[in-house]
Amino acid sequence: MNRIILLFATCIAFIFSAEAQQRDAAADSTYYKSFGGSVIPRVFLSRNYSHLSFDPPGSLPTMKYRANTPLNLGVGMAYRFVSFSISKGLDFLQSDRKKGGTKSFDLQTHVYRRKWVFDALAQFYQGYYLARPNLGSTTGNGYFLRPDMRLRTVGITGYRVLNDRRFSYGSALGQGAIQERSAGSFLVGGNAFYTAINADSAFAPYKVDSTVSKEDLRKMHLFLLGAGLGYAYTFVWEKNYFLLGSANVNVNLNFSKELGSGIQSDKVALSHNFLFRLGGGYNCNKWGVSLLWFTAGVTAKGQHTGYAYTEQTGSYRLIYVRRIAVDRHMKHVLNADSQ
Repeated sequence: MNRIILLFATCIAFIFSAEAQQRDAAADSTYYKSFGGSVIPRVFLSRNYSHLSFDPPGSLPTMKYRANTPLNLGVGMAYRFVSFSISKGLDFLQSDRKKGGTKSFDLQTHVYRRKWVFDALAQFYQGYYLARPNLGSTTGNGYFLRPDMRLRTVGITGYRVLNDRRFSYGSALGQGAIQERSAGSFLVGGNAFYTAINADSAFAPYKVDSTVSKEDLRKMHLFLLGAGLGYAYTFVWEKNYFLLGSANVNVNLNFSKELGSGIQSDKVALSHNFLFRLGGGYNCNKWGVSLLWFTAGVTAKGQHTGYAYTEQTGSYRLIYVRRIAVDRHMKHVLNADSQ
């Protein structure tokens, strides 16, 4: 875990190094306005999710593992181009307890500038269940639980916003600006991710895949590095209501390793991954409310087993923000209308 946190810190250092070398381009104020001179605290409700899919070759069923995560209550702060948040799970609102429990720890930071958008994350999950009832269960009744299954992932994404004069990516996501006219932009950039999936016993239950179960395949490591394209668009109605859609697709060079009893199988291949965002809400000078959905996925194929591995993480978030001026100019901007 310490090594993953170190990688996360390295990602943050890279982001701030890139930001230090950037000069803001002049924005078209008829399309959006910035609140760079304000502190933006926020409170939110969210639910994070983590899905792991192991798809064997042939006719064997796909094993879709899910984390059983609770609803979270969180707080955060944004100032200029940096946004941080922290949340705590409300365990009494956890979904069906027959699906077991999941322990999770999530570090994220997001940087929304006019020209560049960066995301860095480090996620730690332990405790999964097979989503298909009775699959793998020795009793034939209920869910197959894996309290020993662990996911560790750290990554960074960075994209250049080509139409930065008229489109503000952070207006819907970081609430550091208001998009007052509809606009969109192509995105060019890439990502780097490291993922480790571990368990105390074989990934595949004996009833599902006896061969892999006997081989005790219990570890999968994946590193990917890739580049890609995307597009984002914000539709604005009456200056304050907005709907954002964003999609990025990357082509990656990935390095995967499967580990088990007497197994150490490496594979180098090309793959693809995606990142989607969708959000909507209301933004005015002093406050804003939004509902956001984010999801990202990575894929790889094992050399020894031929399994297709997929990891998908994401979150749903309901956010309320309040803007507080830190200089006279911004105080004038926030009080410019009576909204």
